[in-house]
Amino acid sequence: MADVLLRMKCRGHGDIRATHGKTLEFAVDPEITARATCVVGVAAEVVEAGAPGIAGPVRITIGVGDRSATVRAVANSMWRPGTTAVVRRSSERLANTLATDADLAASALPRDLLDVLRDPESEVDITVERDAEAAGGLVLFHARESGSSRLAAEVASADHVLVEDQPARALVAGVKDADRVVADARKADRGKLRAALERGERVLVVSAVSARSDVVAELAATEDVPFEVLGLPAQLAVAAICPSGAPVLLVDDTNRRAIVKAVRKHANAAVVFRCAADQLPGIAEEAGERRAAVLSAGNSERPWLGTTSELPPGGSTEIFCCLAPVAATGEDTDVDAPGLIRALLGQGVSQKTISRALIDSAGWSRRQAYDLVLGLADSAE
Repeated sequence: MADVLLRMKCRGHGDIRATHGKTLEFAVDPEITARATCVVGVAAEVVEAGAPGIAGPVRITIGVGDRSATVRAVANSMWRPGTTAVVRRSSERLANTLATDADLAASALPRDLLDVLRDPESEVDITVERDAEAAGGLVLFHARESGSSRLAAEVASADHVLVEDQPARALVAGVKDADRVVADARKADRGKLRAALERGERVLVVSAVSARSDVVAELAATEDVPFEVLGLPAQLAVAAICPSGAPVLLVDDTNRRAIVKAVRKHANAAVVFRCAADQLPGIAEEAGERRAAVLSAGNSERPWLGTTSELPPGGSTEIFCCLAPVAATGEDTDVDAPGLIRALLGQGVSQKTISRALIDSAGWSRRQAYDLVLGLADSAE
């Protein structure tokens, strides 16, 4: 497949300022005012679409004659030709967002290019092509419908496509002109997939049934792998770092004390909560060292991944966070619970104290804890 994914053209305008520090925009409207500080071209239209859509790392080149600038970003497969195209430095994805995580915005364009963009007679060429030098990353796509143009774009951009279930296989098979070998995610060679990610290739895992995937949870632990979760609300997207067998607890309360209590009580669960970004470091300190995923409560699909000791700087925005189960850190945490309980009983620790400890620290149900402790106490007599 050709590297060029999209070509657009637009024209300059006398009111182009290009002073916005967070975005740049190719507007479909022929007229703007000086308040449109992110616009770098007007009357934008697509002249060539070389793929069913665009996804993954891209290079966006803006050219007028012999003057040009290139922006590196991550394409948004939700975007559709014919609409205004916004390129954002942030990870926020709206319907008009062509790409996110850009390395520059309108204010960083070369001044000589800006001079010609202000000329209404200038013809501006925009070329979007795959960025072969950027890391492709890991994508979990929770697909729901056949004929999805977004799914087609993601399949076209992937080096490896894996399906989690039969409905997902059917959806991928329905993608027109799909030329990728589709594999069963549950049978995939994890070592080869990790190597592919380390080489900068793009791995797409499609699920139609479950919101989580064991292969995604394992591959997401690969150091510094770019990660995207599509088709899920933020509170489920952050939980994608956990294996499908791990229980997930959604904390409704945004109070810091309530969140910390839930994290301490349910150490064997993936705890998902919403809080102000500046509260997260304190909550993480209480939680101890474990894997974490953080996502803006807005329209982002690119979770931050790491551990609680590596959290990004806090801010004023609200975020969703998932703290993975303690047992999911990769350490050997298997405990002989019956043996431990027998030893405690032998030391004279009361049945009630042991049961309460299991409920509070291990997340056991009241009935599960009391039945096991009582049964072991009776057998020891």
